[in-house]
Amino acid sequence: MSLGQVYSNIPLIGQLTVGDYKRLGLSIGVLVLTYFLSRAASRRLRGFLESAGFQPNISILLARSLWLGTWTLVVVLLLSFIGVALTPLAALIGVIGLAASLSLQQVLQNLVAGVYLLAERPFSIGDTVLVIGPAGLNHEGRVEDIQMRTTHLRSEADELILIPNSAIFAGVVTNRTAVGGQASQVSVTWPRDVDPHQVRDQVVSLLEGLPSVLATPGPELRVDKVGKEDWTANLSFWTGTLSARSDVIWTIARAFPDATVNDSGATA
Repeated sequence: MSLGQVYSNIPLIGQLTVGDYKRLGLSIGVLVLTYFLSRAASRRLRGFLESAGFQPNISILLARSLWLGTWTLVVVLLLSFIGVALTPLAALIGVIGLAASLSLQQVLQNLVAGVYLLAERPFSIGDTVLVIGPAGLNHEGRVEDIQMRTTHLRSEADELILIPNSAIFAGVVTNRTAVGGQASQVSVTWPRDVDPHQVRDQVVSLLEGLPSVLATPGPELRVDKVGKEDWTANLSFWTGTLSARSDVIWTIARAFPDATVNDSGATA
């Protein structure tokens, strides 16, 4: 549609009829009403989303999207009401939308994935998660922020890791703090003449006295290897702090001077 064609559909002032004036007045009234209704709806949506736990930037974005969508719908309807042909206009908008979606495909994927993460909440801010992306790369850290495009993790080495939301959406996520703590394990070797049953009871009692180790789920000691002179067990427990593994290793080393304790890190 050319600009001349648009103007040709609009009558001159001197040619306006009573019906034209009525349509013009009705259109102005609809625009004024849309102004107040769109503002009220946008504010109500933003307040509802923030009260539901959505982050402020997400609430603002969705509220503005509602405002823009309302105005777009009203303007299109008014153009049709005053007699402007919408088929060429719709075709132009479709071409522009297609070009924008192709050029911003990756950004849109991250935006959609970000909305899903905020709505579904597979993890929350403060949780420690392990993310294995589609390419096989893995990153682990404490969740600091969930934004529309990226999720921010803070690693144990105090590094800030920015992961695209689409990688989290399409990858495998392990929430290590789903029960309020982080699963950890250490490997312990004792001399062959030490009774495993007595060791298990004593180790469980020792760990129950550590404030950095969670009582539920309780610690477990499983024998993994038995040799001629020693036997090795895997000790699994849930920790509440990053220093818990060090506390466990030092406690076992003091209680069993002949034992060898190795830090196995966090479990998958």
